[in-house]
Amino acid sequence: MSHQAHGPHWTGDHGVSEDRDGFHFRAKALDITWGNDSRFWQWVRLNKHESSKLKFDEGAELIQVNWIEVKGTLDAKKISRSTYEVHYMIKFKDDAFGWHSSHITFQVTLPNGQKSRKTLVLENYRKACNVWHEIHGGEFSLISGTRGKVAFSMYGDDSEWWKGGIILGGVTIKPKQA
Repeated sequence: MSHQAHGPHWTGDHGVSEDRDGFHFRAKALDITWGNDSRFWQWVRLNKHESSKLKFDEGAELIQVNWIEVKGTLDAKKISRSTYEVHYMIKFKDDAFGWHSSHITFQVTLPNGQKSRKTLVLENYRKACNVWHEIHGGEFSLISGTRGKVAFSMYGDDSEWWKGGIILGGVTIKPKQA
């Protein structure tokens, strides 16, 4: 496990697993602001059923933050098809709070700097707690042979509301279905 040993922010190991369904980034592979401070985030084991379904055996539980930011990258040379979708695997706990007024922005940045963004209030997901949600965080297209990194992130910093009570299993990037 490679991460920043000092300081409050988790620097992921940026590892990715690949299968026929796409690319899978477990939570520890991602960069998480305040993720190295147990007052704000904690690592939790997922049960066997969750692990087999999600392809992750551990998640990052958000205890509480005002500012949320999770980032990752995918090497563009791994891309073989034209259009991909980014999905954040998130479960809201019974006691999840602060999501009713917090705008969460999902962003994808291509190697050429082109960005796409979408902003959501996740309250409707919170209403269905204790189930895993695949929250669509954007999509992108590249031509084969593109060099550089595709960056993806979710962040929310426009609200004074504290947020908590979610488990981030990881991120899956998969080919878009026709």
